[in-house]
Amino acid sequence: MYFKLSNTATKEILEKFTKATFKYPNLYTPQQVINGLNEVSIPIITMQEKDSISLSIWGLLPTKYSEDWGVFQRICNTLNLHENTLDSDLWCTKPIKQQRGLLPVTGFFTSFIKNGKSFPYHISLKNEKPFYLASVYNTLEDGFITCSLLIGKSAGFIKQYQNTVDNVPIIIGEEDVDSWLAHETPFDQVKNILKRRPVIDFKATPIAKELFNNDISYDSMLAAYEYPEI
Repeated sequence: MYFKLSNTATKEILEKFTKATFKYPNLYTPQQVINGLNEVSIPIITMQEKDSISLSIWGLLPTKYSEDWGVFQRICNTLNLHENTLDSDLWCTKPIKQQRGLLPVTGFFTSFIKNGKSFPYHISLKNEKPFYLASVYNTLEDGFITCSLLIGKSAGFIKQYQNTVDNVPIIIGEEDVDSWLAHETPFDQVKNILKRRPVIDFKATPIAKELFNNDISYDSMLAAYEYPEI
């Protein structure tokens, strides 16, 4: 499961990258680590408002759900949704038809186990610019948006820095952004977009694990950390 993201881009950088404007600009703050196990909001571009960057609570909730986010997440963790479940009849797969979103981020995290120890890596672009992760979302009756991060089978570069799970966040290449957000895109094409793995110039940076694992954030925590074991 992926429950930590990174978004160090400023508001101005995200708006330039997405060609959209923040709906609530004063509510966005760059963060070294975003921990989805807490109730957090992350930027999202939705099919309904393609020219706006909204904020979404990470962890999909049913549209008419009225209890606390934490209560639901203890029953059914929806931070991630695997692409293989999208053809099922589960309630959480219905948004894939008309409620697809894009999450602009600057990184995510993987873990590698070696000799009985775990080592966290920060995965980001070599140029440190934002990129898009695929998501689905619901809008609750009170107007709040909730979302899930879509994941698929890991391959290639990521597998070198991850051996705890065989999944990876699905990246949407800029060439597929318009189709992903278009209402008229056929479902078969949507599934094909999810199967594509755009060529991305990623880098993997080993980071200090003591504070990362204890959910402590500080300004330099994404800096490279040298482990003698790896």
